[in-house]
Formats: sequence, C-alpha cells, structure tokens
Amino acid sequence: MVKNRTIFTGDNLPIMRGMADETVDLIYLDPPFNSNKYYEAPIGSKAEGASFKDVWRLTDTDLAWWGEIADVQPKLYTVIEAIGAAGGGSNMSYSIYMATRLLEMHRILKNTGSIYYHCDPTMSHSVKLMMDTIFGGNSFRNEIVWCYTGPGSPGMRQFNRKHDIILWYSKGAKWAFNSDDVRIPYKGGKPHVGGYGMDKDDVEEYGKKGKVPETWWEMRIAPRSTKEYTGYPTQKPLELLRRIVRASSNEGDMVLDPFCGCATACVAAEDEGREWIGIDVSELAFNIVKERLHKPREEGGIGSLFANAVIHLDKPPKDKNVKRSRDIKHTLYGQQEGKCNGCLMHFQFRNLEVDHIIPASKGGSEDDSNKQLLCGACNRKKGPNDMPYLVAQLRREGLRQ
Repeated sequence: MVKNRTIFTGDNLPIMRGMADETVDLIYLDPPFNSNKYYEAPIGSKAEGASFKDVWRLTDTDLAWWGEIADVQPKLYTVIEAIGAAGGGSNMSYSIYMATRLLEMHRILKNTGSIYYHCDPTMSHSVKLMMDTIFGGNSFRNEIVWCYTGPGSPGMRQFNRKHDIILWYSKGAKWAFNSDDVRIPYKGGKPHVGGYGMDKDDVEEYGKKGKVPETWWEMRIAPRSTKEYTGYPTQKPLELLRRIVRASSNEGDMVLDPFCGCATACVAAEDEGREWIGIDVSELAFNIVKERLHKPREEGGIGSLFANAVIHLDKPPKDKNVKRSRDIKHTLYGQQEGKCNGCLMHFQFRNLEVDHIIPASKGGSEDDSNKQLLCGACNRKKGPNDMPYLVAQLRREGLRQ
C-alpha cells in the first residue's frame, strides 16, 4: 500500500503496475496532448529545468505495449488501429502510450471511483473512444469544457482556441458526487424554477443554496495568478482542481495524479483533506509540491502543516498480488503489426504462435532475434523447415506474393 503524500519520480507505467488493485478513489491526469510541441519552464521560475516533449512517433513507442493491448483488450486494439488509420502514426503512437496506462488506472481505481482525463480538442475525440472501450460507454459521466480567455493572433483564419476538455468517467454504477460542495451562485441571485410547484419562500431558499455548475467552467489560467504560478509548462489553476476533488471524492479518500508536473492536483487534495499520490518523470515535482504546501495562502500556497511529511521515492512499489506476464510474443506482435510473418494476414493475439525463423535443427539460435509469429496454418505448413521453404510454399499456392 502506497503511503499518503508520496511523490514518485519516474515513468508512471511501472509505478502504477506496482500498485494494488482498487486502492484509489479519484484519478486526475493532465498528460501530454499530442500537441507536437516542446515545453520548457522559463529560466528563473520556480519550475526552472522542467521540460517535456509532446511529439509522438511510432518509432518512439515500446512495441511490446502494442502486443499487451492486443492480448488484454482486443477491442481496444481495434479502436487504436482505427485512430491510427484516421490520424496517422502520431495519433497511433500517442494512443498506444496512453491506452497502456489507462488500463492500469482502471485496475487500481476503486469500483466507486472516478477518473478525470484532461486533454484538448486535438485528441479528446480519440481519447473518448479509448475510455469508452476501457471503462464502458455507460460509465461516461460528463464532458467538461474549461473555458479561458486570451488574445488572438494577427491574421487569424479561425476562432480563437481557448478551451480544454476534461472527460469524467466513473468505474462502476455508484460514484461520489458531492453536489452541495461545488454549488455556485445563480446569476442575479435568483433561480428560474417556474413550474416546479415552489412557492416564494422555496424559491428564495433554493436561490441561496446555489446551483450545480453546468459542464462549461470559466476559470482563468494559472499564469494569470502570479502568486500561484510556478512557471511550470501547462500548469492548471488550483481552483479547477479543487472543484474536481470536492465533487468526486470525500475526506480521507486517495487521489492519484500520474502526470503530476507541478502537483496542482496533489495540493488541491491536501487542501481538501484528501490523501494523495503524485507521479512525474521530473524530480522537480517533489520540490515544487513541498514549497506549494508550505507557503501561506496569501503567497499562493495552502499553509499545510504537513509540507515536510512528503515522501520522495524513485523506485516503483511492489505489490505481491499484482502479476504481469510480458514476454517476447508481445514484442513480436507489435513489431509485426499483428500480422503472420508467413501469409502476412492480420490475426488476433491469441491466434498467433511463436516460432523460430531458422529451426534449431538447422543451427538456429534461441535468441529473440530468431523468433517470429506465425498463424497456426503457416506454422504447420513450415514444420521443421526454415522460412525460405515456407515462403516458397505460400507463393506456389498463391497465398503470398
């Protein structure tokens, strides 16, 4: 069990794979957006040195992830293939990377838990397809549009893009939603509730209570709050994260941010009396969250008494009940793009078999470089022979060019 107030440094995939099943109540993630940009914090800012690449190529992707998805979630594999066909290699690479991690988030999220995926219109439509597949379409709760203002550019040929998308899914049929904790005032102080059988006193009381926000949230960006802003690229406002934490978790619940950056979700969780875990590739996350917890409110922090209690770990946790079976078949499936190396036809993961390119009887080694995937029919046709024999047979039968 991971302790409260822990910041992990490193790739979040092995870290989440070391976490026990159903131990997190709320996940908020603000991962890269496939923006095709490089981000770097300004020199002299608190986040100086923080940088990340949001550029995606298939050559940068661990091909074993592709095989793992095909093994565990064949439907998800099909969805990602479609995303790649529509959007190209960049979209496919991003989707493989995120889908592998979303599968782990689904596993560690409690059945009563929620996940909020922060993205932008670049990939939100593709992310929704993946989340529908992993969490189920019936688990989709809301698409929240976070709106903000800003100047345009001279010579613009389209509307100014000033919003992000936040996709909220529950894991099960029951989830936390604390409506009274997120109510906002009605404009003019009075609700429009005509026809609901309310008398004047009821309407007045209803108006004092405020309303549950719509799915568009207008909040200023973090750089507009000079006290709060750390200089971290893509920093989100504390107000935004407070609303999410209040709405979908309760005091004492565990909140996870697997792409925590400057740890705004962790700070919000601490401020709202929740437990939290953050993961980031940069060690700066640990230093920044401690400073933000320690600083008094008037200086942009939350004045927490527990700032020095933050734990920093650079190795994944190890839960003995979590088992992973990753082998050469997963890597080969990714390398061959799911195709049999003989007939070149596409097959589901379970229908392909690991075989030697050059059999041991003909001097072939047991090294992974001498292994391939064949469908059952091609594997039987090849028998104890080598690949040139199989290819010749398939061409003779018109099964391969």
